[in-house]
Amino acid sequence: MIVLDIDETLLNSNGGITDRNKEVIGQALSQGIKVVLCSGRTHNAVTEYTNELNIKGSNQYIITNGGAIIENMQGKILYKKMLDNKLYRSFFDFVQMNKLHYNVVDEFGNTYTSTDDWIDKYTVLQAFENDNGLYLRKPNDLPSDFKIIKAIINGTKAELDNVSEKVHEKFGRDYFVVRTGDGFLEISSKEGDKGTAIISLADRLNIDLKNVLAIGDGENDLAMLKVAGKKIAMGNAVPAIKSIADFITADNNNSGVAIAIEKYAF
Repeated sequence: MIVLDIDETLLNSNGGITDRNKEVIGQALSQGIKVVLCSGRTHNAVTEYTNELNIKGSNQYIITNGGAIIENMQGKILYKKMLDNKLYRSFFDFVQMNKLHYNVVDEFGNTYTSTDDWIDKYTVLQAFENDNGLYLRKPNDLPSDFKIIKAIINGTKAELDNVSEKVHEKFGRDYFVVRTGDGFLEISSKEGDKGTAIISLADRLNIDLKNVLAIGDGENDLAMLKVAGKKIAMGNAVPAIKSIADFITADNNNSGVAIAIEKYAF
């Protein structure tokens, strides 16, 4: 099984998949290798790429929302880790107290936020990628048992740097807290990370973890690389990813995914 992060890994800086990546992934699929896109994105923001790569059918899978949901390509959910309404309200109180911009996402990919001033660009981007609408709601506007799949603090790098330690102190003991890219500091279930999801999917498919190849670039990819038998860092990966990698491939603009697959999977 090959597990691929999407942003800054599979996709180049223009948001596209190189022809070489497409060709090599197609070869892997033709040889019966599972190719699993594993992303912090929601369903709609992942399936546009599985369609492009011709990853389809009940025996192919995606991991979305940072590891909180596993589903097959016919939409059957095999694994789901939600956050309860108590966390949602606690998170809302925290962002209000600290005057932060935020959004939360439900299991269907709907994006929710509320604001007294303006909606930040990262929330708009998240809603656009999710392609399921942006709703202005506070916890009291929603059912008392309303659950979310993840909670996200949005801001510039400097803003997130300033609040990161406080977020970890508040939520890090009971939840998984990670920076998933520019503008996004995410909170999800302790069992909703990419590594736990890969373990679950590999077990379901009776695939030994030593036969899992994982390729990533960012902090939220650490968990999946740690459990994979072969750990690949993109050339553009953060230092923490490169430090645990078995191999550092080319960057995302130079088909690093294809190079790694050719080297280790064929």
